Amino acid sequence: MALPILIIAPGPAAPAVAESLRRALDTPVETVPTRRAGLAALRREEYSLILLEESLVAADPDATEEIYQKALAAPVLELNFAISSEQRVLRQVRAALTRRAHDQAQAQTAAALSLQNELKSSLTGLLLESQLALRNAQPEIAPKLRHLVELTANLCNRLNA
Repeated sequence: MALPILIIAPGPAAPAVAESLRRALDTPVETVPTRRAGLAALRREEYSLILLEESLVAADPDATEEIYQKALAAPVLELNFAISSEQRVLRQVRAALTRRAHDQAQAQTAAALSLQNELKSSLTGLLLESQLALRNAQPEIAPKLRHLVELTANLCNRLNA
């Protein structure tokens, strides 16, 4: 299930935008009227995106900074709900969610490649050491070392595939 979207905005426009987003994106949307309520929501749950009313930003930049810090991986969009149409908000939300998904996919790919490279390095070292040990092995332990070399080589081949 997708993470919900958080809207931090006072006034009557936020519920209408929230309903529009729920329908268009089929995702849960939570609306709170104040920065304090927004911070409380961020402490109890993770969100995919945070929409923040610009008037709240202008009124207290320090509190806004705290919202950005608590947002974690969720992008924060500052919007003026009084002048932004629901369609404009929807376009910006879709673009932000697409960017977030793209960034997460890139991070996962980079993490997987990093782990794969670390494993390859360790397995290559293990393979070389076990091959060296096999060359100088006593006859009674040579079969076990040969099996270890085969297992390690198999793992290396699977990682390279």
